[in-house]
Amino acid sequence: MRPLDPATIERAMVQLHREGFAVIPGAFDAADVARMARGFDHLLQRARGLPGTSDLDGSRFVLDADPFRLHRVVWCGGAAPELATYGTDPRFLQLAAAALGTSELVQLIQQAHYKLPGDGVDFGWHQDASNRRYGTEFTDVGGNGSYLQLTVAIDPMTADNGPLRMVPGSHRLGFIADPATGALPAEVLGRIEPVDVLLDPGDLALFGPFVIHGSAPNHGPTARRLFLQGYTVPGANRRTYPGCGLGVPRTATSEA
Repeated sequence: MRPLDPATIERAMVQLHREGFAVIPGAFDAADVARMARGFDHLLQRARGLPGTSDLDGSRFVLDADPFRLHRVVWCGGAAPELATYGTDPRFLQLAAAALGTSELVQLIQQAHYKLPGDGVDFGWHQDASNRRYGTEFTDVGGNGSYLQLTVAIDPMTADNGPLRMVPGSHRLGFIADPATGALPAEVLGRIEPVDVLLDPGDLALFGPFVIHGSAPNHGPTARRLFLQGYTVPGANRRTYPGCGLGVPRTATSEA
């Protein structure tokens, strides 16, 4: 686990503040990607034997059984120990600490996201603030969103396999989704200009809770798998999450 250099972190923070998201090419090497892929393969094999969405070994497998579609595995390190250790990876913790302004963090999210060719899995336009239950079970105690999501590409994320689509600058609108439904205002959706976030294996994308984003189904011939981590600050979250409860404390050290 090699830390990121300060210049890389600074560039990422500039882009994050300007666009609402940032990309760090090659943050994880081929050995990391291979290890992550083994964990994903293991989870997929286990998922194929489940009757539907199921809790297993501290993870929640969110899936449709017939036809089979694996949407995601929540707190995936529970059922795949080779993934669990990445929650304390210095690259994630460095970026979360820089974005949130504190070395004391709480991890809420560790997910394996799958888009297999032709499975139809997609994500409509949304803000992650809705998923965190801003205004009800989550408080922006830091005034900076108090949450950062990071995702690593396991496979090439291309224009035809359902890439992340971000709306640059939309984070400056703040939390505008309906707190009850997550729906975004029609007048905002009518004028968004998204960009595709195209990644190579090992590239890392990070984004805050207010940037509008989504993704289309995978129409390509190859899988599009993403490994997600999400961090907040102490005192922000009051929601109980599968596998980690109210969250797992993490500390970004000075060596990270």
